[in-house]
Order: sequence, then structure tokens, then C-alpha cells
Amino acid sequence: MAYKNEKTKNRRRYKSRYRSAHNYKQKRSSSQTKAAVLVSVLTFLVLASLVIVFTFGDSIYEMLDSALSKQPSVIQIGVETQAETQKPTQEPTQKPTQKPTEATPKVEQEEQYLNLLEQCSLEEKDIKVSQMVFVVANEDDNTCTMYCYEKNPDGVFEQKAGPFNGFIGQGGADSKTSPNDSKTPIGLFKVEYAFGTLADPGTPLKYTQFTVNDYWITDPDSINYNRWMYGTDNKDWDSAQWLYEYTKSYPYAVVFDYNRDPVDKSQGCAKFIHVSYVPTSGGGIGLSHDDILSLLYWLNPSKRPYVAICE
Repeated sequence: MAYKNEKTKNRRRYKSRYRSAHNYKQKRSSSQTKAAVLVSVLTFLVLASLVIVFTFGDSIYEMLDSALSKQPSVIQIGVETQAETQKPTQEPTQKPTQKPTEATPKVEQEEQYLNLLEQCSLEEKDIKVSQMVFVVANEDDNTCTMYCYEKNPDGVFEQKAGPFNGFIGQGGADSKTSPNDSKTPIGLFKVEYAFGTLADPGTPLKYTQFTVNDYWITDPDSINYNRWMYGTDNKDWDSAQWLYEYTKSYPYAVVFDYNRDPVDKSQGCAKFIHVSYVPTSGGGIGLSHDDILSLLYWLNPSKRPYVAICE
């Protein structure tokens, strides 16, 4: 097709495609307008959704949660409200209807045991052991009586050995003694162990038979005062009992913890329960040979024996 000139050619091209050259601009303007409207609508919807979520989010969450658990939120709230508003049927200050547990009845001890406790200035509640040796001194003639009590499964102290008649020191009985005196100490003492010149008779206590190297130090200037020493390699004392030669007094002897730990050098030493038929020169407690054997057979370290010496 021939055109008169180039201007006519271009006019015909626009006319065939867009009907007119001005219609092309209108088409582009319309597309832009639709896109702007779509963006505005979407923006509005987003903003509206945010407003709804922030405003009614908790309620929506509760409704969804109730629907998923098949339990309406109204029922849950009703239960909570009822639990909060319901008053207790019992006053907090109401006394319990159950009776308190009755206290364990007090154990009735033998009258003689109670009298011995009183004589030695002791109380029942202070006795936490199962064996007690009571030595009651008589200063008129320096004699004594020994009572041996043991607690049975019911908590009652029963006399198990003795009574034994014996002797105290020539200087009587006192709560304080001095080095190399002849007084018997007054007080409560733990039984420690036994020893002697003879072999172990079969006592439950720890027992040692003397050798020629055993000494009990009686020199208060020694650092080993009132201690049992073996040998003389580091001798620092001027006086001691050579235990091996005490065959008459110490065939068997029981050591209790008078002035033992710590050692007071102003107090006495070597106070044992041993064999003697007269008031003792060192302040120990003297028993007959047979009686001290009976004592050794009865004393048991598992029952934590103690000796109470009183007037």
C-alpha cells in the first residue's frame, strides 16, 4: 500500500493498532490506575487485619483454643470463677478432730538405781549409755560399794553384777586430787581399756598384758605425765610405775579416763580399778581378785560403760 508521505504512513499505523495515536496513552494510563487501586486495597486489608488482631487477638485465640480442645471457653471461665468465689466450708482456725499421738510412757526404773543417780548428782536424762558402774565411797573407813547396772531392751537399768565391796584411797574421796596423792577422784568417767601382768582373762574390753618395757609416768614435770609409755629410749621422767612388777595390785586393772585428755599436771594420776584388799596407796579403787574378774567379764565397750564415783 502506498502512502502519500511518511506522516500519512505513521498515522495509518497508529490507527490500525490503537485506532488513534491518543488511545495508546489512554491504555497505559488505565493500567497504572488499576495497579494503584489494587495496592491501595491490599494496604487497607493489611492494616485492617492488624487492627483486628491487636484489638481482638486474645478473644480469637481463646475461641480457637476452645474449638480445638472441644471445651468451650465459657465453661472454663465458669469453673475458674466458681473456684475463686467459692468459700471454704471449714474455718481455718477450726481444731483438728484427730487426737494427738500419746506420748511414750516414762520408763519406771528401780528405786535403788534412782537413789544411786541422786547420790552421784546425776539425772536420768543425762544417762545415754547402757552400762553404769556406781562406786559409793565411805570415808569413815575408806571402803566402798560397787553396783553394776545394765539397760535392758525396755530401757530399764537392771543390776547385772555385784554389789562388790571394795576400798578407796587412803586419803579418802575428793573431786580434786594432786600428783602422787592417795585420794580417789569423785566424778563421772568413761571406761577406756584393761591391762595386767596376767594374760587376757576373756574380757570384751581391749586388753594388754604387760611386758618389762611398760611404764606409767607419775612425774608431773614430764610431757608424758599420767600416760602409759613403752620403753625408756626417750626417757624424760624421774618417777614412774614399772607396771611389770605390780603383780599383786595389777594382775588385772581397768583404766578410766580421769585426767587423761587433756592432762592437767596439777591433778592426780594412775587412778585404776585394780586388785586390793586394803585402802589403796595411790587412790585407785580396790576389789578382790574374783570380783575384778567378774567386772571384766561384764564390761562391754559396745555398751559404752561409765564409772560414777560419789560419796
